[in-house]
Amino acid sequence: MSAAIKPVRPFGDFLRVLIAPAIWFAHFSLVYAAEALICIGPPADQATMMGWIAVLVTAAALTGLIILAARLLRSGNTAPSRSDRSEAWLRRTSLLLTLLSALGVVWTTLPTAVLPACAL
Repeated sequence: MSAAIKPVRPFGDFLRVLIAPAIWFAHFSLVYAAEALICIGPPADQATMMGWIAVLVTAAALTGLIILAARLLRSGNTAPSRSDRSEAWLRRTSLLLTLLSALGVVWTTLPTAVLPACAL
């Protein structure tokens, strides 16, 4: 009966799939938390502070996603064997989630670029 049990993928593979969405979530949380905290304070430099925070957080998130995509592309240069198809699927899924997360980062940044800070 133990011969029929397939080995379980390591927990690290599951975490590798979740890295890109975690970067997007951190970006999303930081941008909107910064907006909320800046709008509480004095209105003197709200637009400037929000602009710089949005640029820095977005640059950091996109840099992390580009590095992740480069590592995923570099690790997939060899053709997978029949027994390694699940690893190739995980790599492609991680790459697609990385691209989707990069799109989410840009989509999250658009309101800060188009709308004025604390426009309510």
